[in-house]
Amino acid sequence: MNNIDVIIIFLYVYDLLIIGNKSRGVEEVKVRLKLEFEMADMGKFAYFLGIEFKQVESEIFMHHRKYINDVLNKFNMLNYNIDETPAEVNLKLDKGEHEPAVDNTLYMQMVGCLGFIYHTRPEISYCVGLGSRFMNDPRRSHMVASKRILRYLRDTSDFGIIFSNQTAKGSLQLVAYSSLDWNGDLLERKSTMGYVFLLFGSPISWCSKKQEVLGILVLSLIYTSTYSIFTYIKLLLPTYSHLKSQHSSIKCRSLIYGHSP
Repeated sequence: MNNIDVIIIFLYVYDLLIIGNKSRGVEEVKVRLKLEFEMADMGKFAYFLGIEFKQVESEIFMHHRKYINDVLNKFNMLNYNIDETPAEVNLKLDKGEHEPAVDNTLYMQMVGCLGFIYHTRPEISYCVGLGSRFMNDPRRSHMVASKRILRYLRDTSDFGIIFSNQTAKGSLQLVAYSSLDWNGDLLERKSTMGYVFLLFGSPISWCSKKQEVLGILVLSLIYTSTYSIFTYIKLLLPTYSHLKSQHSSIKCRSLIYGHSP
């Protein structure tokens, strides 16, 4: 495991991010690239595509603090009251046809910004996904729900994800959790499934998505949720094949939440 050099290169237009498990390998790649292309070495990465990175000892902290403050300033919400949670308990939204309409462009911009912040904040995935269902005709309740997420982020802008030194923790530990609300959507009576994958205790992938089919039986929902998790695991494991060991483990737990019509 420690004898394999892993180099990953991220390319976005003219920005290049090179990471690896050994500094020597990273330096060799940089030298070879400089021989072929005109490049400027900016040192250790701290900011990439709106996401901030802070390296502390053997850990990397990824967050969106600057971007969140920029978004709050854009929507004039820097002085708004804060909220301790991103949404009300058991939040359910419908079309709100009897409510006043809101600025469609403003709402789309707000949900779009939240969709980007979601990449470092798994806990807002359900709220953002729920608000994105009403992009075509947003109403007052939809805007209120989206602004509540921003008020929550205003108080938690320092939150993010910590990636620890994987080699120091030994064997591969991939844990998956999934949850499902039973027919929770008020419009189509469909269920919303959520999952999160933890590698060495750090989240590496998460999602909140309304299912495409209407589940009538609880067992069918459990099967659909669990099947989706293991399908993703099948795609994910080859990426981390260099971390495999005889003590590798995969755990999956599914939770079903009921909802009375």
